[in-house]
Amino acid sequence: MILKGFDTLEFGLNVESYESSLRPHLDVFKNFKEEAQETGVERTIILNNVSLTVHRTGKRFYSYRLSCDDFTIFFADKELKTNPPVFVHFSSGYIWSFGLAGAYKNFARWFESLTDSYYRNQVSRADICADSDSITFRQIDSKGVITRARKKEDCFVSGEHMDGRKFSGFRVGTGGPLLARIYNKTLEIKKSGKDWFKQIWREHGWNEDKDVWRVEFQLRREILKEFAIDTIDDLLEKESGLWAYLTREWFTIRQPSRDNVSRWKIKRKWSVIQRAGMEYEASPLTRELVKQGSLKQLLDQGRGILLSVAAIGNHDSIEDTAKLFQSWTEIGLDKKNTSFQEEKERRRKKFLFND
Repeated sequence: MILKGFDTLEFGLNVESYESSLRPHLDVFKNFKEEAQETGVERTIILNNVSLTVHRTGKRFYSYRLSCDDFTIFFADKELKTNPPVFVHFSSGYIWSFGLAGAYKNFARWFESLTDSYYRNQVSRADICADSDSITFRQIDSKGVITRARKKEDCFVSGEHMDGRKFSGFRVGTGGPLLARIYNKTLEIKKSGKDWFKQIWREHGWNEDKDVWRVEFQLRREILKEFAIDTIDDLLEKESGLWAYLTREWFTIRQPSRDNVSRWKIKRKWSVIQRAGMEYEASPLTRELVKQGSLKQLLDQGRGILLSVAAIGNHDSIEDTAKLFQSWTEIGLDKKNTSFQEEKERRRKKFLFND
């Protein structure tokens, strides 16, 4: 199995007449943010059938932060001199659900309901990766790394039922505009809860007896500009050439020998990565798996909370704890002057284009 695709995307939106076209929305965001800061409770807003949480904090340059399960979007309160006034981060699950082109198309359709002004996207970060079960990286491979980056470090995770530490991969280029990560993705999803990846791998021929290793490159705007990649269309058009540069020029893994470093032979496992060319094609099934993955995480969290409440309350049965949760939820709904059905429907809209 060899599977290549994008895993993370961050971009800005330069919007014509930004303040005048989005001021009504910005005023609402401001009111919700101030209310959250005063009460400690963050409210949600439904925009074009998508429910977004308006957070009490933004980030540098951006006063307002809104999020749903598919993306986080930041808005400046006014035009910025050097940065786009809107900044967007796509979640991994959203990109793998639709593919990068499809995810942006859906997002653009949603954003256009907020303003009729012309806007243009500007990519600030893109993570591109390849997953494979036919190769295994080991700590000794780091000795054969040839890279233009300055910094390299080994990474470890605690191994289950093992003494000592288990090698999980390494990073190269920490802190710069371009870095690489090579890591055991099978181990990583045990921590992240992204079990839906397993079905994607199965669809592409994964041997489930083997671990999947990921090679991932993170590129920020400084390096993207060197490739004349400004927009998402540019990124998609130049994806193959970008991968070739990253795996053949900027970073390689070779077999150390007594020869000059430039003559070290490329390791076969790295040749597999260099040839990764099968673009990922999303399917409706992936979208459902992402939702199921989120549900599993919530259930795992809920189980822990339920047992903690049972312990503190010294309850005799699960039923006693469940009744307490029910009454506490009903009290909360009454205080918010809403109902179970209304709140359920509102939260169902946290995924962009649910159906």
